[in-house]
Amino acid sequence: MKLKHITPYQKRKVKQNLLSIYASRTSEDMKQGLEWYQSANKICVELSDKFGHSPLIVAQVLSALSPRNKWERNIIDTETVLRAVNEGKGPKDVRECTFNNNKQKAFDIAKGRRGIEKASPKTYSFVKNIAELDASKVTIDVWHLRACFGKTVDSGLTPLRYKQLEKLTLKCAEMVGIRGYEFQAIIWGVVRN
Repeated sequence: MKLKHITPYQKRKVKQNLLSIYASRTSEDMKQGLEWYQSANKICVELSDKFGHSPLIVAQVLSALSPRNKWERNIIDTETVLRAVNEGKGPKDVRECTFNNNKQKAFDIAKGRRGIEKASPKTYSFVKNIAELDASKVTIDVWHLRACFGKTVDSGLTPLRYKQLEKLTLKCAEMVGIRGYEFQAIIWGVVRN
């Protein structure tokens, strides 16, 4: 399905889908979802303290290294990049489990040469969620899109459409009395399982 625009009907359907998935959660889904971003934030703070970079920089490095990378390995790779930067090493001096462009991006972020911008709403939201536990942002990834639409959405998720889905997700989270990033993490766990 190609996402051309989100119609009022689709908005109602997305809301129903998200609340239905949330209602199907297990107690374990709930526990893991409520803890996931808290745990990620703790990791950012610990790596920040260890390597002298702000939690925001650490989160951006984590985000840059995340494509096709398992979370546990992503943390190891982030630590490797931060250590290498502090030792004056470059991308060719270390091995990572991600794409070379992402590795270079992570080094550039750690060296203060670039950052993850608002123009990239998914990664920007992810960074804000894990670095600052920003309750105004929701990470809308492929799993969240599947939850919203019941199938994979190929492309066309513009910043405006992202904002619409984020707003719907925040509204659903508010309805059930939790933060948006917690709601998204619970949905993610249910859909992935």
